[in-house]
Formats: sequence, C-alpha cells, structure tokens
Amino acid sequence: MKIWILLFLIMAAIYDYRDFKIPNKLNGAGALITLVLARVSGMKAADMMIGVLVVLISCGLLFYIGCLGGGDVKLLMVCAISIGRAMPRFLILSFICNGIYAVIFLWKRKNFHLRLFRLFQYVTQCKDNKRLLMYETENGDLMKDGMIHFSFGILAAYMICLLGGGL
Repeated sequence: MKIWILLFLIMAAIYDYRDFKIPNKLNGAGALITLVLARVSGMKAADMMIGVLVVLISCGLLFYIGCLGGGDVKLLMVCAISIGRAMPRFLILSFICNGIYAVIFLWKRKNFHLRLFRLFQYVTQCKDNKRLLMYETENGDLMKDGMIHFSFGILAAYMICLLGGGL
C-alpha cells in the first residue's frame, strides 16, 4: 500500500503542477483503491475514519477561508485512509514541508515581504470585521504569482515518513 500511495501522490503532484488542480476523478479513484488496500491489509475502519476526520476538521477551516484548495484536502484524506491514527503527525510534517517550500518560493520570487504584508492586512481585516473573511490576494493575483503547489509538501512529507520509517 505504501508504494500505491507514493505513486498516487506523484500523479497528484503532476496534475497540480500542470493544471493547478487535482482532479476529483483521481482523488475518487485513489480513495477507492486505498480503502480496498487498507481493508485487505487489515486496517480497522475506525482508524481510517479517525485519520479522515483529523484532516476534515483541521483543514476544513483553511479550505473555507481559501488558503487551501479542495483537491489538496481530498488528497490528504486519501493519505489519511492509509495513515489512520498517525495522521496528526503526518499533517504537521506536511505543513512544515509546505512552509519551507513557501518560504523558498516567495524568496525566489522576491515577494516574501509583500506576502507577509498582505497576511498582516488580512488578519487586521478579520479582527476589524470580527469574523473570518476569504483570504484573497491583492489585485486577484494569478495562482502562478503567489500560490504554491500544496501537493509537493504532502509528497515530501510522505517520502520523509517512508525513508524515516514513520509509516
């Protein structure tokens, strides 16, 4: 199953890089195959459900405010099926990997300080309005100008777990 998830994540990262979108068909097929493989390997349904719920609860808010795409959340849920109760650790690792990726990405594009300023503006607007707002970038930045491919960090985290024996 570990090889299947690795191949699935590579396919998702390719789609994400090419289209800035992870197709629902890929995530759906991935979930179905992963469910079957997890059941065959003896994984308990409760463990799978806990992993998926961890993703849903922790990433749902990020999706709601527009900081994380739906395809990325579904991608994490497919991983959660096979990872189960260890999903919180995996999720933290994937966020760390994506944080490192984001800093390098923004530094390379020389707009790190502008994005931090925009984040400060967003937090101030939420505080002033006393509610969460959609996180929109100034001038409706095109995705390629300021968005990262979150699937890359998920793939990196999975590879780290595989190589480090964490799975």
